[in-house]
Amino acid sequence: MQPSTSPFTEVSTQEVPLVGIDDQYIRVRVGELELAMNTEHLSGVHQVSRQNRLTDKGTVLTSKGEFPVIQLGKILSQKLNRDIDYAGGKALIAVETGEDLSMIQVDSVSRPAKIRPEHVHPVAHVTIGTDRDLFRSVVNIAPSSANPNDSIRLCFDPRVAVGQTIAPEPEDKPNPLPKEATSAIAVAVAASKNRRGATSSRTSDQLLAFIPEDIAKGEIEHIFCLPLTAIAEVITRQPNLNNLVSNEVFEGFILWRKVPVPVVRLGKIFGFNANEDVGESRRLVVARAPGNRFIGFYAKSQMQTMKVPESVSGSSRAFSGRPHLGCFRTELGEVVVPDLVSILNGNF
Repeated sequence: MQPSTSPFTEVSTQEVPLVGIDDQYIRVRVGELELAMNTEHLSGVHQVSRQNRLTDKGTVLTSKGEFPVIQLGKILSQKLNRDIDYAGGKALIAVETGEDLSMIQVDSVSRPAKIRPEHVHPVAHVTIGTDRDLFRSVVNIAPSSANPNDSIRLCFDPRVAVGQTIAPEPEDKPNPLPKEATSAIAVAVAASKNRRGATSSRTSDQLLAFIPEDIAKGEIEHIFCLPLTAIAEVITRQPNLNNLVSNEVFEGFILWRKVPVPVVRLGKIFGFNANEDVGESRRLVVARAPGNRFIGFYAKSQMQTMKVPESVSGSSRAFSGRPHLGCFRTELGEVVVPDLVSILNGNF
C-alpha cells in the first residue's frame, strides 16, 4: 500500500512510550509497504541507536535488558509471497504479550490515531488464504478519501508476528458499517420491495442474472444468478483498485461506501480460465453476505433482473467442489447460484 496523505505524523527519533488502546492504530512502513497495527499490545516505539544496539543473534540490548527482535519485512515477504525492499529499519515496536516483551523491526511508525469500529473490517480468507492468522482485519485509515490506495491498509496482529498462536474469531460476527453503506443497503432493499410490488410477501422472488467477466463467450453454458436482496449495488464506472495483495482468484480491494470490499475473479473460482481483454462496458457487482460482509466481482454488461423461474434440479457435477448453492434447469437454461459465504471463507 502506497504512502498516503493521511493526518498521521511520523514519530521522532526519540523513544516514544505508548499506552495500549484497542481503538487506536498506528501506520507501519516496511520498504514500499504500509500497514496498520492496533495499539492494544503496544508498549512503546524505539529507535535503533547506541543505547538500543542490535546484536548478531537477533536481539537488541537496551538499558532495560536484552529483547528478541523480529524483522517484519522477512515475515511479510513470506506471507505476501513477494519481494520487499527493506534494509532492516531503524524503528523498533515494543510488543507486550503476557509477561514477555519483543521488538518488531520496521522502517518507520506513525503516531497513533483513533479509528472508529465501522472502519475496521475482518479480512476474508479469499483475500490472503491461510495467512489470515497474521492479517485479521483491513482498516480504512482515511475515511474522507475516495481512493483505496490512500485509505485501505491491512492490519497485522503483532502477537502473531512475534510467534504467538491466536484463536480465530467467528466468521459470522456482525460487523458495524459506515452510515454511507447502511443507507445504500436500505435504498437497495426498498427498491427490491418496489419491484416485487406492495402485495407480495415473498422476500427473494427476484434474481439478478449475469455472466462473470472472466468466462469466455465460447465457454458460457450456465447463467449465474443471485437473489436481488443480496445485491448491494451494480457499479458501471471503473473504480480504483488497491492490489497490494493479489492471487489467482483475488484482484484487490475497492472502496465502496467507505467499506473495503474484496474483488474476486468469479469465473476462475468456478474453474474457467478465460484471458480475454477487459471491456469498458463491464459491470462491478457488489454483493452482500450475512454478517455485513461484502464481496465484489466483475460481470459482463448484459445482465437482467427476473423472477425466480420454474425450475428442476440440474446437474452440479460440472461444479463439483466449487462454491455454489445449487444448479437448476430452467426455461432460460442451466442456472448456478454462487455461495458467497463459502467464497469469502475460501472454502473451494
